Amino acid sequence: MPHLQSNGVSLYYEEHGSGELLLLIMGFTVSSIGWHWNIPAFAQSFRTIAFDNRGVGQSDKPDEPYSMAMFADDTAGLLDGLDIEQAHIFGISMGGMIAQEFALRHPQRVTSLTLGCTNCGGENTVLSSDPEVLRMLEHIDAVSVEEAALAMTKVAVTPWFMQKHMDTLIELNRLSAVHPTPKHGMVSQMAAIQSHDTYERLPQIGVPTLVITGKEDGLVPPENSVTLSRRIPNAELLILSNASHLFNIERPQTTVESVTGFINGRREWLAS
Repeated sequence: MPHLQSNGVSLYYEEHGSGELLLLIMGFTVSSIGWHWNIPAFAQSFRTIAFDNRGVGQSDKPDEPYSMAMFADDTAGLLDGLDIEQAHIFGISMGGMIAQEFALRHPQRVTSLTLGCTNCGGENTVLSSDPEVLRMLEHIDAVSVEEAALAMTKVAVTPWFMQKHMDTLIELNRLSAVHPTPKHGMVSQMAAIQSHDTYERLPQIGVPTLVITGKEDGLVPPENSVTLSRRIPNAELLILSNASHLFNIERPQTTVESVTGFINGRREWLAS
């Protein structure tokens, strides 16, 4: 499987399709497996690259505090290694935080920016109201990876999806378990999330930006996406009905069509 040295770590990546470059950045404790339900469709229109962030999957997992700046520079190093100057960036959850930081640190390398179910961090963040999620956030050192995953999953999908598509969640868990996230990887990634704060810098983002969220997101409430869309100049906001935090898995076709339409400059996706 392909790996590249980037910013002092070995990063696993995979590449599909051809065309303009679309780089996918996944979220907290989840490897590139989280894009499993989207990559084939994206690859019909784009040269699509997904990778494992440091701390998860098949990438290196150094036992040290991580930061969004570190993740952003990892991402830049990956593009360097692939001889890619510029890309469309789509980040989900923590991946959306990385995408914000990447766009701020490396603006010349971003063709367009899509931020999914994420926040700006700091005091302007609206936290989940779920008590189990709050306990995980406050006491991450005392929570196992499995406990954290269970707490998040309960509020990361809608009840109807949980009832009708449990097989999809089981498949996500099965694929993720092949390369499980270690406890220190989870704690180190959480350190980056807790220090994340782009609120004051968001107006500096000057690329076309789409902000997407699930209307029923119980992990990163939709109010956070509203904040992002108001702080980033000329950003578009898309709130998906019948979707929660894992909107890309709950509504994969809508996700791909929305992002593809945005990148191609179309506006049909607004009808969603």
